[in-house]
Amino acid sequence: ITSVYRRYDSAIRPDNIQAEIAERLREELNYRPEARHMALYGAMLAQEDSVATPVSIPELSTGRLLTMTWLTGRPMTSLADEPVEFRNAVAKNMFRAWYTPFYRYGVIHGDPHLGNYAVAADGSLNLLDFGCIRVFRADFVGAVIDLYKALRDDDLELAVHAYETWGFDRPSKEMLEVLNQWARFLYGPLLEDKVRRIQDSDSGLFGANIAAKVHKELRRLGGVAPPREFVLVDRAAIGLGSVFLRIRAEVNWHRLFHDLIDDFDRTALEKRQAK
Repeated sequence: ITSVYRRYDSAIRPDNIQAEIAERLREELNYRPEARHMALYGAMLAQEDSVATPVSIPELSTGRLLTMTWLTGRPMTSLADEPVEFRNAVAKNMFRAWYTPFYRYGVIHGDPHLGNYAVAADGSLNLLDFGCIRVFRADFVGAVIDLYKALRDDDLELAVHAYETWGFDRPSKEMLEVLNQWARFLYGPLLEDKVRRIQDSDSGLFGANIAAKVHKELRRLGGVAPPREFVLVDRAAIGLGSVFLRIRAEVNWHRLFHDLIDDFDRTALEKRQAK
């Protein structure tokens, strides 16, 4: 991984990315931690009626075999012809399935591809595959919210504080503007208090064009080393966005987001984590 990044992408210095991916891949090889992650998600989402998680069966499981209860559902790709109201309900359930654990417990499911969830007949979500899970410091989660507020209020110092809290070196003003181009793309749907698609185009080319522009500018400025914790948060945002794009959901993402962050408290999150 390191050699590929160094040869082809001088904009992103890869050491932290390599270390993060390597650790997560090693965890995927042992099903005992995955069984614990499954139980963790069952506990974190216990109050979410619209999300179901399987339960492991210890007497039929080992470090190399994971047996769990069955959840009936259908693939996300089957929703194309469903009414928009149904697709919107599924999108809302997905949003809460991923981000309730993150903003309340500092935990994220880092593998949001189409094989890791299924849709039940009532539109509720079956969340599957808990091999790639990441736990975050409360300060890191708080900085995600800080950057949102910085973009909303055009507060450059708060943006710098957020990036530094994540582990970026203090960015220059020019570097900050480049990083914020990508941030505005990710946070854009959250900043508008209205019902909208996750992006205006049905194609992923818009995001690809933004990424290409950002990479070009990062290379010009000498590149950047993303902190390890940043890798899966970025991946989850892009992965979920692609699903919302695919099912053509029309939702007030701003309200969904605020439902989760308005009572955010770092100390409370730390206490929930410890418990």
